[in-house]
Amino acid sequence: MIKFFRKIRERLLTENKFRKYVAYAIGEIILVVIGILIALQINNWNEERLALNQEKVVIQNLNTEFRENLRDLDSVNDILLHTIGATQKIFNRIQGEPIQAYTDIDSLLQLAIESPSWKPSEFVLNDLQNSGGLSKLNNKKLKLQLFKWSRFFKELQETMAQLEQTNINLIGFIRENGSLRNIDIQSKAFDYAPSQLKIDNTFLLQNLQFENYIDDKLYVLIEAKNDYGRAKVLINKILQETNLH
Repeated sequence: MIKFFRKIRERLLTENKFRKYVAYAIGEIILVVIGILIALQINNWNEERLALNQEKVVIQNLNTEFRENLRDLDSVNDILLHTIGATQKIFNRIQGEPIQAYTDIDSLLQLAIESPSWKPSEFVLNDLQNSGGLSKLNNKKLKLQLFKWSRFFKELQETMAQLEQTNINLIGFIRENGSLRNIDIQSKAFDYAPSQLKIDNTFLLQNLQFENYIDDKLYVLIEAKNDYGRAKVLINKILQETNLH
């Protein structure tokens, strides 16, 4: 094709048809420019198509990640509700003299010292944020929900850290003032006999410091329950925006 245009130019110059040559040269330039513009447009279309396909993959991955997070949340929330129930029973039984004997105190404490901490995955979202892809999402509603989730996740981490600390404090107190062994044997995984020492965890119910530790844990457990409720609402909104079917 280039040789063809070159021959035409040479023939025009040889025949001294300068005006026709100039017109032809201009036409050739215009054709080249048009060709370049078409090539650029095709390239832009290809880039847009690749970007859209890549965004679809990211959205599908987000949907998968948050669905798994929701399943984990439901599982952990069941444990949390049992822990709250047991802790409330202990809290309501704290009393002065005379102390009432409770045969289920160890089984209640075994539930109360659980730390049902939820740690959702953020691998896909973190990768999206670090690559700068979050701000480029076309779905504005999804972008807004993910920004809300990021802010909420920081609050959730603080609650989980507080919950873990209340558990450490409570276990530490029981270690010093009660019998962890009698609590541990409530678990099927701990196949041992009760303590042979004359100690009864019922007497913890008369201790002011124990009451404060139980109160502290119950307070944070309720905070965690509220946070889990907020998390479920946010996740469902994200799942709605990432459902491509």
